[in-house]
Amino acid sequence: MLMIVEPGQTFSCNDATNQIAPCLNYIIGQGGDAPPTECCNGVRALVSSVPTTPDRRAACEWLKGAAAGFPAIKDDLTNSLFKKCGVSVEFSISKDINCQTIP
Repeated sequence: MLMIVEPGQTFSCNDATNQIAPCLNYIIGQGGDAPPTECCNGVRALVSSVPTTPDRRAACEWLKGAAAGFPAIKDDLTNSLFKKCGVSVEFSISKDINCQTIP
């Protein structure tokens, strides 16, 4: 997946991949009732790495592309992932989200 990031932005696709990777089993429905600690640690790290609107939009676009690339993910699990990890953000992991509306 190719993501163009403008200079000055802090979002990194490689970092995001490493941060969200521990969540994969959970979001495909093979990880139990709650996301694992490693997943939530990664989610918190991802959210803290996107302090600006351009960063949040870049992260949203990356997550959108990742969701589209993994048809096995469960929408109900991805939509609640951030909340279950105790993180409040303006976006979710969804192939249908309009990232340009992220503040």
